[in-house]
Amino acid sequence: MNKQCLFVSDLHGKVNRYERLFKYIRKEKPGALFIGGDILPSSIMHSFRAGDNKPDFVTDFLAEKFQQLKQEMEVDYPAVYIIMGNDDPRIEEVPLINFQKKGLWNYAHGNISTFHDYQIMGYAYVPPTPFLLKDWERYDIGKEVQPGCIPPTEGFRTWDSGENQDKSTIRQDLKKMANGVDFSRTICMFHSPPYQCGLDRAALDGVTVNDQPVDVHVGSKAIREFIEQKKPFLSLHGHIHESSRLTGVWKEKIDSTIAISAAFEGPGLAVIKFNMNEPFSAERIIL
Repeated sequence: MNKQCLFVSDLHGKVNRYERLFKYIRKEKPGALFIGGDILPSSIMHSFRAGDNKPDFVTDFLAEKFQQLKQEMEVDYPAVYIIMGNDDPRIEEVPLINFQKKGLWNYAHGNISTFHDYQIMGYAYVPPTPFLLKDWERYDIGKEVQPGCIPPTEGFRTWDSGENQDKSTIRQDLKKMANGVDFSRTICMFHSPPYQCGLDRAALDGVTVNDQPVDVHVGSKAIREFIEQKKPFLSLHGHIHESSRLTGVWKEKIDSTIAISAAFEGPGLAVIKFNMNEPFSAERIIL
């Protein structure tokens, strides 16, 4: 069993970052690759399809490149687990699921899958943000919204998921997903980091909205609560690009859980390389 793994997040459709990633996968031959959301180009440009002549990033780039990689690597092709992020239009979830059926990757959001004797749980939703795209936003533990943020019931969506955004919370979603799961050998892949740690620090020092101070920690309280209660083996995160610059931290322990973020503010691509046997010895490589 190849327990060497790679984790990336927040590539935002940057072709040069993906090309660096593919080259590194060929070199390292990991057993698994985790992709933690915000995988597509700008939501403003790619929120709605505009006919057959419009290039589609998932079909025309992502799936094509992973198919080439699979053909080239054959038995060395890694197990790939992928979720979307708050900047990804959910209309692109359909092709992601379709290419899962062709064996290119495992679409992990809302699912429990397996990697050898580990379980993989994916969850893409984040607490309310100041941004208008609300496909992947949920109330966190209640109906409160931080100063400067827009409720998930406002803004716009690219896809009608049939879910009631007003009634559901991240806390409720995670409670449902946790039923019957042994978290001692579960890797949780969240787009949002947990609240009030070294992974969720935003550059909001001194910012106020309507005379109310803005919290510099913007992670999910529900995810923090979930980690403290369920104690998963490992949790993987993204979303807050500047956090590691502000805190000097991209991995830390929350209770007994090792939490790692691959979000990165610089022009390169941050790749987290870790072994399942020793995840806290993970390295961050900037390509």
